[in-house]
Amino acid sequence: MTWHRVVRHEELAEGAWTMVTVERKPIGLLRRGDACHAVLNFCPHAGAPVCRGDVTGRVICDERGRVGYDAQAATLRCPWHRWEFDLPSGRAVAPIRERLKTFPTRVVEGMVEVLV
Repeated sequence: MTWHRVVRHEELAEGAWTMVTVERKPIGLLRRGDACHAVLNFCPHAGAPVCRGDVTGRVICDERGRVGYDAQAATLRCPWHRWEFDLPSGRAVAPIRERLKTFPTRVVEGMVEVLV
């Protein structure tokens, strides 16, 4: 695995996808607050360009059955079939085995780097 410099951090607009290609992989970068997320632009369910989906919070339920909404829980929703994935980890929100491919990121000297 190698770190690849892909874009200046200041060029990433808050909440908007920036598409890059690293090692022939289409990767979407999304800045959300101080975090920069990198995902393979491929839904594991049916191959949709997942970065065209919405990023929202999500409905949560605690151990007592109380339901609420967590606006900070970065959730990526596939544009085709509405499957939802936790953006930082790639795990599906529903109890399914499929997982979104995510990549670690870091900022070095103002440049976003992605580990692929």
